[in-house]
Amino acid sequence: MKFIADVMLGRLVKRLRLLGFDVLYDRMLSDNEIIRLSLEQDRTILTRDTGLAARPLAACHLFITSDQIQEQIDQVLAFVPPHLDVRPLTRCTTCNERLIPITKEDLHDRVPPYVYEKYSTFVQCTVCGRIYWQGTHVKKMNIGEIKTT
Repeated sequence: MKFIADVMLGRLVKRLRLLGFDVLYDRMLSDNEIIRLSLEQDRTILTRDTGLAARPLAACHLFITSDQIQEQIDQVLAFVPPHLDVRPLTRCTTCNERLIPITKEDLHDRVPPYVYEKYSTFVQCTVCGRIYWQGTHVKKMNIGEIKTT
């Protein structure tokens, strides 16, 4: 399942990407561009904009009702079909690209010493090079173990 989010949902986008969802997001996209990309790429629009949600071509949308991030996440997860396999830490929170496993040895000078000593499983963005591990931010979200395919 793929999404595209409007400018009002930047925080939600990062969390959904942490959960492994493909979420297109660009603060500069107009409503018309969001609708066009949604239709071209078969993406569900995530929006808090009643005007965008009311547009006939934006029929495939989820209107986010809350301004609380956890409630927003819960609303999206309730919308997702139950058979969908959610794979946390498989997408970059910055550029939405896939993450790949990277060996600990390749990271010695690229993560803080404490992180290097405490964690053994790491993934890296194939585009921007950002490195991820299952730290406290992931544990607080209760999204489970790192799964890579």
